[in-house]
Order: sequence, then structure tokens, then C-alpha cells
Amino acid sequence: MEDRFSFHLTDEEKDQVNQAIQVLATVLEPKLMTLTPDERKELPKMGDKTVAFVEKAVEYAQEYPQYMPAFIDVPEATADFEAVKAIRTYFTQLERISNELDDSMILAGSEAYSASLSIYKVLKNAATMGQPGAKEAVEELGKRFPRGKRIPDPR
Repeated sequence: MEDRFSFHLTDEEKDQVNQAIQVLATVLEPKLMTLTPDERKELPKMGDKTVAFVEKAVEYAQEYPQYMPAFIDVPEATADFEAVKAIRTYFTQLERISNELDDSMILAGSEAYSASLSIYKVLKNAATMGQPGAKEAVEELGKRFPRGKRIPDPR
């Protein structure tokens, strides 16, 4: 079996990570919004391709305030764009870490599950040979083994 991943944190490192997460939650969550799925669908999105457009439009609105109607709040549009720039910086960094955490969790889970399947097979073999405790271990693991619905034996 190939072991591609090993992850160990000291108690001090665990504390540091938890403290960092708590700081992020404490500082950011009161300033952030949560949208419903419907709200997310309905809102126009500013993506990588529209950032330059928005930036230039806000600049022109500041440069030519005489053309701006009262219903356009240029200072608020400017503040919103500045918020996007700040949030994108944090989001990009956190997204990279989040993706790495997800990939690492998948890999560690895969390795643990593969090893567990091998352990189960070894124990089944030991049970077949009558080794003490193996039968009970196989029965216990068998109860926990993920499988689809079984068709009852018609006998």
C-alpha cells in the first residue's frame, strides 16, 4: 500500500490553527452577508472579466460626477468595489487553503479506507483459519461495512 499523505499537528499547532480560525470568524463574520440560493441566482455577478469594467466605471463616475444621476450613489459604489478587492484577496488565499484541506482530507480518507478494506480482508482470512477473536472482529466490522440494501435470502 502506498502512503502518499501524512498529517500530524502538535497540540501547539492545533491551538494556533483554532485561534486563527476564531480570529477570522470574530473579525469577518459580523461584516459578511449570507444569501439564499435564490438571491445568489438573481444577482448579477462580478467575475474576473468584469473587474476591470467595474473599476473603470467607478473611476469615470468619480471623474464626471456632473453626469451621474441622483439614484447612483457613487461613494457607495466605490466602497463596494473596494470591499470586493479586499474580500477577493482574502477569499483567494482562503480558497487555496480550503482546496488543499479538501484534497488532503480526500487523500487521507482514501488511504484510511483502503487500509481498512485490507484489514477486513486479513481478518476474514484469519477467521476462516479459526484464529481467536477474528470471527468476532469480522462480524463487528461487517455490521459497519457500507453496502446497499440486501435482498433477503429466500430460504
